[in-house]
Amino acid sequence: MRTTNTIVFSVFALFLLAMGNAYAEDSLLKLMQKLKSEPMSRVAYQETRNLKLMAEPWHGSGYLYALPPELMIREQLQPERVLMGAKGNQAYYFDPGKSERHQADLNDGNELNAPLTVFKALVTADEALLRSVYHIVFTSHPQDWLMELSPKQKAGTVAKIFVSGRPGGQIDKITILQEEGDSSEFTLQPTPGGGQNNAAITGLFQELAGE
Repeated sequence: MRTTNTIVFSVFALFLLAMGNAYAEDSLLKLMQKLKSEPMSRVAYQETRNLKLMAEPWHGSGYLYALPPELMIREQLQPERVLMGAKGNQAYYFDPGKSERHQADLNDGNELNAPLTVFKALVTADEALLRSVYHIVFTSHPQDWLMELSPKQKAGTVAKIFVSGRPGGQIDKITILQEEGDSSEFTLQPTPGGGQNNAAITGLFQELAGE
């Protein structure tokens, strides 16, 4: 009888686990569909970096721009203007103050590209990109939802990335945790009048890529 009860319990537990995974997949699918139907072409962000080698947190701010399906640009305005972005599988960096410019493969394992990959996947609603780089655990509650991302390949120093938001799909926060304990937190806020402006976004990319 004990063996039979154990088998029944195990089967029931596996059933619940399968149902939970199916619900998580369904919720993630709905989130990505929501992001695709309401693209975030311009979003303000505040960044806080907590680094072991710094006595005080570092603060920055700027905007994220998207031109689906391939282009995402991050324009840091404070404490100085810096452009970063991704188009296709290429990552770009441009510091106007230092006249410094870089281009690399988006998936080369560089920890600086980790937020670019996540930003690009979210603002362009590219679920395939997200799944190609990260293992995803998605949980949804009436008041919020949480996405936990673990790198499939430990080529860089990123340990985990957490993306959270409110019901209906709005993304509030992205937290990036490094293996050595450093962290970066991005708080996102859609901007009024942040509708699609293809010419402005294209102009930013031309500046970023040096075209």
